[in-house]
Amino acid sequence: MEILILVLIGFVAGTLGSLLGLGGGFLVVPALLLLKDMSPKQASGTAIAVIVPTMLVALWRRGAQGHIDFPLAGQIAIGAIIGAFLGSWLAGFLPGVVIRRTFAIVLVLLAGVLFFKKDAVSEEADVAPTAEPSAGD
Repeated sequence: MEILILVLIGFVAGTLGSLLGLGGGFLVVPALLLLKDMSPKQASGTAIAVIVPTMLVALWRRGAQGHIDFPLAGQIAIGAIIGAFLGSWLAGFLPGVVIRRTFAIVLVLLAGVLFFKKDAVSEEADVAPTAEPSAGD
């Protein structure tokens, strides 16, 4: 039964991660902390191993749909790769409780920013146009 729960968590993380561009770690890490009683270091490391293949599939599908600005992604990736090196290095030294609390704080802060952010671009640009009602309607 436990394997089924873990596969379901992976399914939800993969679906939401690729839909929202989050990687799935936002679900995998807490699930591993709570269900498998893993240390924060092991949970975040395991989540990375899950995220890589998930994001490769999402990259392939979202790229085929034309939803990726590759030049912009390349520019951001430069900093992200350096940050990944730094974050991985820090994970070897920081206590697990610091990693867990940092993860929680980042989730809460990002949720607040996204919830209260005013949209700069109209969402109508992402929606197919609808037919105008005729005079007889």
